[in-house]
Amino acid sequence: MNRLPPFNHVMTTFIVRIFSLLSLIALFSLLPAVSQAARNPAECIRDSMEVLSEIQRIPEKSIPDELLSRCRGVAIFPNVYKVGFLVGASFGHGVLLAKDMNTGKWHGPAFLTIGGGSLGWQIGVQAMDLVLVIMNERGVEAFMHNNLTLGGDIAVAAGPVGRKLKMSTDIGLRAEVYSYSRTKGFFAGISLAGAYLGHDYQEDEAFYGMACTPREILTGRLANYPPLARQLAAMLEKRPAGRSTVK
Repeated sequence: MNRLPPFNHVMTTFIVRIFSLLSLIALFSLLPAVSQAARNPAECIRDSMEVLSEIQRIPEKSIPDELLSRCRGVAIFPNVYKVGFLVGASFGHGVLLAKDMNTGKWHGPAFLTIGGGSLGWQIGVQAMDLVLVIMNERGVEAFMHNNLTLGGDIAVAAGPVGRKLKMSTDIGLRAEVYSYSRTKGFFAGISLAGAYLGHDYQEDEAFYGMACTPREILTGRLANYPPLARQLAAMLEKRPAGRSTVK
């Protein structure tokens, strides 16, 4: 005769399945908004400009000027959506720009997608603005390739904050990528480890009016960059060139 599983086990399994189902419903309810953003690269750039401006508005929480002056590239993801209950999923769209270290000029943007799944303690629905500051040539090269995994193909560390760099974590700026985020909503257990990045070639072609590679976009090889692209690049070029301010 088969024994029935304990009542507590049955209830726990039932509750987990219910909350997982609710998480999936919340996930799919966000898909129309994300799909709309994917069809509008100009709006993605405008949102990225707003994120860059707002994250620098509060001095004690901003990206240090020296970090921006020394970095080799920046990826900006407005509205990365994350949802889950024990099992989580994240997805969003963003832009990538790279700096010519000889001239100081910024080129781009190339369009990116971000997504991933995760296990562990996590609950809720969240929209997050994410900025990744890429510190060296190897990091930019990694971002130029499709299907990059954060925490796997390239290490990501939480970035220092404040207008001036101080004696703090990773004083030598040894990490290849520093992350900054601004959350909108509740979520426990947030992590970038395992998130994957890919290039959105359709958005590139829609924005530039021609088929082009991320390398062509990010190295200034295109004959013409739309005004909106130049506006975003100008925001980064206006950052102080800066001297070393590590104390």
